[in-house]
Amino acid sequence: MTSTAILGTLIAGLSTGLGALPIYFKKDFSKQSLDIGLGFSAGIMLVASFISLILPGLEEARKVYSDSLSLPIVLGSLVLGYLFIILIHEFLPHEHVLIKGKDPKHQKNVSRVTLIVLAIALHNFPEGLAVGVGFGSGNESSGLSLAIAIALQNMPEGLVVAFGLLSEGSSKNKAFLMALLSGLVEPFAAVIGYFSTHVSLYSLPIALSFAGGTMLFVICQEMLPELFRQGHERNATLGVISGVTTMLAIDFYF
Repeated sequence: MTSTAILGTLIAGLSTGLGALPIYFKKDFSKQSLDIGLGFSAGIMLVASFISLILPGLEEARKVYSDSLSLPIVLGSLVLGYLFIILIHEFLPHEHVLIKGKDPKHQKNVSRVTLIVLAIALHNFPEGLAVGVGFGSGNESSGLSLAIAIALQNMPEGLVVAFGLLSEGSSKNKAFLMALLSGLVEPFAAVIGYFSTHVSLYSLPIALSFAGGTMLFVICQEMLPELFRQGHERNATLGVISGVTTMLAIDFYF
């Protein structure tokens, strides 16, 4: 991996811990503020999944496959990525459910703090995969814009995770450390994503679309439903629009 790719993936992974730092200075944040932050994350990821992964995947597919195969291969890879995360997700609970209340499906002699950290780590895996694939595509500007986008969206998530851990009785130091560690799965996933694009010329569009599918799962099944069920739709929408415009600007300038 290039030095830019290594630095970009590390920044993206460490940003979850960076987002958790405010717990040392403020005891609580309003639900409205957290909704805006998580909406911002969702908006960034939604745009990034298309302009940095799915659409480039379609473009690369046209270069190496016939016109009749390009779209089916991209769409099939996207669905496979979505299904892959669904399959893995069955073994771990939804992190927002764990933070806000009990999840009866996962009460198997494992502490809720441990489950929260594991669930967030799983949540971060497709994001790291996407960053690695972005750099592995050979377009460093695309990888860099993805890394910046993921870093920005990880910050409010890190804050939510830290508060969730505090509510379970963790100390501030432990909550910060766990939020930080949960993000470090991203550099590991990024290495997998990066080298998956180098298997052969034909693997790049598949890897890009697969990563896009994994990110769509996180957005559609975990983030958006959580945002729009709490009665703060206006704040959530403001956050989503802010995230969308920010990611469009990042893509434009990078």
